[in-house]
Amino acid sequence: MTEIKAQELPFQINEETFALVYKIYWKKLYYLCYQKLQDQDLSKDMVHDLFRSIWERRNELQISDSIEKYLVRSIKFKISTYFREKIQQERNLEESMRYCKDTDLVTEKQVAFSFLTKEIASLVEKLPERCQQIYRLSRENGMNNRQIAASLLLSEKTVENQITKALSFIRQHLSAYKNE
Repeated sequence: MTEIKAQELPFQINEETFALVYKIYWKKLYYLCYQKLQDQDLSKDMVHDLFRSIWERRNELQISDSIEKYLVRSIKFKISTYFREKIQQERNLEESMRYCKDTDLVTEKQVAFSFLTKEIASLVEKLPERCQQIYRLSRENGMNNRQIAASLLLSEKTVENQITKALSFIRQHLSAYKNE
C-alpha cells in the first residue's frame, strides 16, 4: 500500500490527490470504525463524513504527520465523540424519564389529594350543624379545643366529643379509599 506523506502533498489538495487518498484509505478506516461500532451504515457514514470534512477544509488543513496517521487519529476521534454523545443522550433520556415519572406521580397525588379534599368537604356537610361548626373551627381554622370551647361557650369535653364524632364519621365513609 502506498503511503502518502504530508510533504508529498501539494499545499492545496486537488481532486486527483483527494481521490487517491480516498481510494487507498477508505477501506482501512471503514474496518477500524466497524470494529468499534459494529454497524455497517454508521461506519460508512462516519468515514464519508471524515472525507467530506477533509475536502471542505482542504485549503486550510495542516497535516504535519503522514496522511494515514492523520486519518486514523481523525476517525478514532470521531468514534470517541460518537460514544461520548451517545452516553450523554442516554443520560439525558434517563433523566427525562425520571422527571416524567416524578411529574406523573406528583400529578397523580395532586389529583388524589384534590379528590379526597372534596370528598371530606362533602362528608363534613353531612354532619349535624354543631358538629360541623366545631370540626371546621378545629381543622380549617386551626383552633385548639380550649379556644373552640371558649368561643362557643361549651365545655372542652363537649368539643372533644364532637371532634371525635366528626372524625369517626369521616373515617368510616373514607374507608373505601384506604387501600388505594
